[in-house]
Amino acid sequence: MRTSMSVIAFVLSLFVAGCGTLDNKTILLNVGDSKERVIEVMGPPKDRQIHGQQEAWQYCVSGAGFGWNDHKIIWLNAGRVTGINSYRSSVSGCSGGIQPVRWESAPDSVLEIRPR
Repeated sequence: MRTSMSVIAFVLSLFVAGCGTLDNKTILLNVGDSKERVIEVMGPPKDRQIHGQQEAWQYCVSGAGFGWNDHKIIWLNAGRVTGINSYRSSVSGCSGGIQPVRWESAPDSVLEIRPR
């Protein structure tokens, strides 16, 4: 009985550890970072939309939780990060879950950059 409970606990811990989000990558980004830094940390985006000098790069990891995908929008203005938004989708895979960008939600400028 004790062995079977240990096996169940081990399998559940592997399952939970396999669930990942993009938080561990986006935490490495700061307002004011360049496009090059974003690609270095996040890789190429799954979706890229442009509106004047503003850009919205979307990233996704499938199976981030129990039946959902984790999405991040990296907002850029004049080639610099201005903000990051998150949302979830429950469709199978990332491709169908990427939402159209709402430009009115975009942070449009870097107000202040403070060193850490």
